[in-house]
Amino acid sequence: MDFAQIKFDLENMPSLRLLRQQHASLIISFFYQQFKQQQRVTVPYEELLGNLDAMLERLNEQQPGSYPRSTKEYVDTWSKDLRLLRIYAGVENTWMVDLTSEAERVIRWFEELRQRPFVGTESRFRSIFETLREIIANSTEDPEQRLTFLRSQQAALQREIDDIQATGQVHRYSETQIRERFLQVNENAIRLLSDFAAVEQNFRDLAQKIQEATLRPNVQKGVLLGDILDADEALETSDEGRSFRAFWQYLLIPSQKDDLTQLISAIHWLPELVSLRDSSILPSLSRRLLDAGQKVIASNQQLAEQLRRMLDEQVLAENQRVRALCAEIKQLAFEHTEHPPDGAFFILETTPEISVIMDRPLWSPGLNAKVDAPNLAVGDVEELASLQALYAQFYIDMDKLRERLARLLERSPSVSLVDVLEHYPPEKGVAELLAYLQIADEAPQHRIDTDSSDEISLILTDGISKLRLRLPHIIYGRYQL
Repeated sequence: MDFAQIKFDLENMPSLRLLRQQHASLIISFFYQQFKQQQRVTVPYEELLGNLDAMLERLNEQQPGSYPRSTKEYVDTWSKDLRLLRIYAGVENTWMVDLTSEAERVIRWFEELRQRPFVGTESRFRSIFETLREIIANSTEDPEQRLTFLRSQQAALQREIDDIQATGQVHRYSETQIRERFLQVNENAIRLLSDFAAVEQNFRDLAQKIQEATLRPNVQKGVLLGDILDADEALETSDEGRSFRAFWQYLLIPSQKDDLTQLISAIHWLPELVSLRDSSILPSLSRRLLDAGQKVIASNQQLAEQLRRMLDEQVLAENQRVRALCAEIKQLAFEHTEHPPDGAFFILETTPEISVIMDRPLWSPGLNAKVDAPNLAVGDVEELASLQALYAQFYIDMDKLRERLARLLERSPSVSLVDVLEHYPPEKGVAELLAYLQIADEAPQHRIDTDSSDEISLILTDGISKLRLRLPHIIYGRYQL
């Protein structure tokens, strides 16, 4: 970093320009309240204007005349001049607002400036040490070196197993160690969510590059398409693109997503972390990761749509040019009808292909196929009813049922099947009830008590018939480490 580069960044980089603004405290605090404090990736435009208007009114009451401009003028300045907000069209003709990567960077910097509960050094050193060992072990192609690493892990695990079997005691983390590692995970989660804005910005920059390329004069479609595909391939094959693709594929696997949710739920209720729960973003991490990742995917889809539109515009322009040339030839021909010029009027480089409409063959009906088979007998009403049952099938969404259990277990460490059915009445009869039984049987944290039972009233799928069942007492519990 030399003098010229730092001077240029201070004058042009949006994040540094924000710190030099007169109302920087208003901008940063408002962004933090609307996005970070409420744990949202996007905010409706009208809601943002209303919340800003209320904040400006409150500040002007404390210091009259401090913020004389209108709410819309402030938002326009933040989005157009400072490039801190992005306003775009959402679903159902609603306008949405999100933070740019520069705004995310400033907010993260202020969060790091705040005094932490304590600065953990042991967990950070262990993380560095274990990561270095992992890099060495997974970067070698030598089988012996890899086996040596795996045997060392196996020996360490066996020593711990032998120690527990001999003493009956488990060596657990102290309260300080638990809090230290929890804060480190929470900080990494915040950084991860902020990094999504930078990934999305790269896709938007590529889309802007396409738009600028289409405005160049005399641009050839093949050359332009090649440049765009090369840029897109470079982005996809970059370290950032590969890392995001691997992350997205990992997060879309239902079992791994469930493991993440269960781990967070189990850790969130540890008694050592009571004082840190309110400031943690981990309970909403899975949902926020999916929302942020979906925005990146949407930006990539927008890039593909813009590319397709560009190609369509190129084809339409070429067609219009051909029609214009044909009209010009016709006009010249009409002008020389009475006095044709000497010599050739128009020269074709190839033999013209003449297509007369009468050369096309007339339509003729095809042959009617005849099937020599006995008449089919119509079945009775009972047979038709049994056949109709094949088309009246429905699907039980197991992931949806697991999400319902997870929401209830966020409020309480355990919940019974009767409580689950009270909050979420079955919509698909006995089949949905059997699905709940399958979930209880496949996870060790759930318990099926055959010594006691519960009576459950169930309305069948026809909406009229009722069925009373007596089932074992089932308790669903949180995932335990």
